[in-house]
Amino acid sequence: MSAPEIRRIPAVETRPLRHAVLRPHQSPNMVVYPGDEDLDTVHLGAYAASRLVGVASVYREPPPDALRTTTAWRLRGMAVDPTLRGSGHGAALLRACMEHARGQGGTLAWCNARATATGFYRSLGFSQKGDAFELPGIGLHLFMWRTLESSR
Repeated sequence: MSAPEIRRIPAVETRPLRHAVLRPHQSPNMVVYPGDEDLDTVHLGAYAASRLVGVASVYREPPPDALRTTTAWRLRGMAVDPTLRGSGHGAALLRACMEHARGQGGTLAWCNARATATGFYRSLGFSQKGDAFELPGIGLHLFMWRTLESSR
């Protein structure tokens, strides 16, 4: 399979895939996230044969344990068509998100990763911090982070 085309998309275009993959049993408005329309926020889509097959967003947002930082970026709403998992689309999206954050002076990226996806994040340089926690109605998650000084 060829590498996906990654391009910027408006927040509204992330929502059908976010809903289908991340929160199918919740109302569609649950995938409208705070900060989606902020000027610093970037939404990326992965395309295969002109079809949107993956989405991810990065927000300039400090992690929960930080007093304040403008160099941290949060990865959120990452979703890939389940039939294409393991095909490199998610990794391409994540790398593009990290590159964007790095290009904006970012030094740290973080996310609340689903427990089932921690291997994916670890393979791309993320580390776990703290214990697993439950997000009601969504499932078990872990806080994961990585520095952005080096490419990976």
